[in-house]
Amino acid sequence: MKLWTTLALCGVAVQLSLLAVDVSEARPQEAPFELPVQLIGFPVIIMAVRVSNFVKKLAYSLNPSTYRSRTRRGAIAGPEQDVPDLDPAAVEKRLVREMGESVCVYEHVCRDYAERARLLGARNHALDWPKLISNYNASPESRKQFYLLSVFLGDIVGSPNLCHQLAKRGRACK
Repeated sequence: MKLWTTLALCGVAVQLSLLAVDVSEARPQEAPFELPVQLIGFPVIIMAVRVSNFVKKLAYSLNPSTYRSRTRRGAIAGPEQDVPDLDPAAVEKRLVREMGESVCVYEHVCRDYAERARLLGARNHALDWPKLISNYNASPESRKQFYLLSVFLGDIVGSPNLCHQLAKRGRACK
């Protein structure tokens, strides 16, 4: 019942304001004080943006899936966690299929980058590009792609054991 009463009072207020507008149009008079629109509009817009940002951040922080996904992201291997061992036979098979029968891995390069990646962790490391480029240029022309393969295999997989196993399986560059 209160709702209907409130709606009726709002309707009456709108009607009265329309009548007041009609009366003021009939007698053009200057208002004693004129308020600039910007004085009201800009603060209202700024407050609306701040309130909407607050509501978005509050909804994000109260959403349980936000925290669930963070714990899943924590499952990514870091320096304190061991990288799951990959099957060297499967990795070798894939490398041969992608790069040909002559594929090889520089074990010391792969191992160095793998140990560096594990030491610094997934978030805090970056490649030493000047060193990488100079060693790339120093490697024989026919083996440059295998040098880069060794660098990125060590850096991305982060398993010195895999580098050693690939070399042991006869895929070491000479």
